[in-house]
Amino acid sequence: MEKKLKIVLCTLIIILIVIIAFMGVYSKNLNIYKSEIPEYLLASELKGKRMTYFKVNEGTEEKIYDKEGKEVDSIPEGENEADYRKEQVKINSEEALTEENYQKAKEIFDGRLNELGVEDYSVRLNKLNGEMVVELDDDKLTDTLLRYLLCKGDFVMKDSADDTVLMERSDIKNASVTYGNTGTGSVTVYLSIKFNKEGAKKLSEVSKNYLKVETTDENGETKDDNSKKVTMIIEGTEFLTASFDEENTTGELTISVGSGTDNATVYEYATQAQVYAMLLNNEEMPITLEAVTTEYIPTDINETIIYIVTGIIAGVAVILMLYMIIRYKTDGLLSSISFVSAVALLLLMIRYTGTRVSLGSMAAMLVLIVFDGYFMIKILKDIKNNPSEDNVRFMTYGAYMQKLELIIVFLIIAVIFTFMPEVQVFSIGMTLFYGIISLIISNLLFMRTMLIAKHK
Repeated sequence: MEKKLKIVLCTLIIILIVIIAFMGVYSKNLNIYKSEIPEYLLASELKGKRMTYFKVNEGTEEKIYDKEGKEVDSIPEGENEADYRKEQVKINSEEALTEENYQKAKEIFDGRLNELGVEDYSVRLNKLNGEMVVELDDDKLTDTLLRYLLCKGDFVMKDSADDTVLMERSDIKNASVTYGNTGTGSVTVYLSIKFNKEGAKKLSEVSKNYLKVETTDENGETKDDNSKKVTMIIEGTEFLTASFDEENTTGELTISVGSGTDNATVYEYATQAQVYAMLLNNEEMPITLEAVTTEYIPTDINETIIYIVTGIIAGVAVILMLYMIIRYKTDGLLSSISFVSAVALLLLMIRYTGTRVSLGSMAAMLVLIVFDGYFMIKILKDIKNNPSEDNVRFMTYGAYMQKLELIIVFLIIAVIFTFMPEVQVFSIGMTLFYGIISLIISNLLFMRTMLIAKHK
């Protein structure tokens, strides 16, 4: 009775995993059913891509200078325009149009896309004129990503009264997003800016010179209107104007971006903070580029090819299972049930980890199926020759130990491929890695348990 219970329990767990993996889990919101399982992410080779062409901006812009030759944003209201000089200057000076700056711009594009977690992309540069072509997935985030690529990424901290520059972009080491709980159920999102050694010294000096000065008015209320303040500007936008509560000796500045009690609000503030961190973690753009044209390039791989590859994978799996069932009867049936659980677990891992599905990853699935089938048939063959419980216990574990070097080779290949920049290659590595994990779980947990219970 106990051994039947174990087999039934394992089978029910596997059925549940298979239902979740192949059919999904849905929740109803009003009259709409929404899947709670992440969708598969397809590599651009399977769904097409957006190609956007960038070129160096050849336009001009107007600069305004006062009597002292100092650049100003605009002529103050009421001032005599004759006291100011206007001049049309090129957006990109001739001195900035160098191969070195073109290459740096490409590296900044790469860095920003990596910082934002974009995996399937490519950036190609024409070193002669600075033109670039960026290939991205064509989805709802594409336009936003392209807009981020065109950001200048400048940073400055200045005196809010006279615009004296106190700290610059070169003082920053890195930036990150952090979170904190207020104790009232609210989550606060912070932009944490860490400065380099020289920047930390400047920050300490600035914080001493711009300490908050509190005064008391005739009503006894505290105010700090007399405090000297600093203004922090990121990407040309005033991010913060404030005084320091105390001298900063940590070399790190933590700034609140916003707080909220619901996930949507916190996510919005986190996205803003992540964009700021992305800009600060990469160099300031040395030239100004503009997007010229953008076009959708459909995939060369039609649905028929995908169906054929999927059919081959499914066909090989079915043939292996039928062989095990016909040749090894009940043992083969139990092993086949475990075999299905391994495939289901792999599919769930691919979804939840955001692993891109490409032709390469589909080929890796086929290799894993053949790999697992080889071990299962070897185990079933030895159990048929010696069906004792001790032998079953040994074979369902020892077979993998005997071929440990082969498993290690697969893991090494998976890890190496995972760190390759091309999505078609690292999707193979990630599929192999998660596939090995799913095989270990299904074989040592489900297959071993059921076979041991059956031969008790």
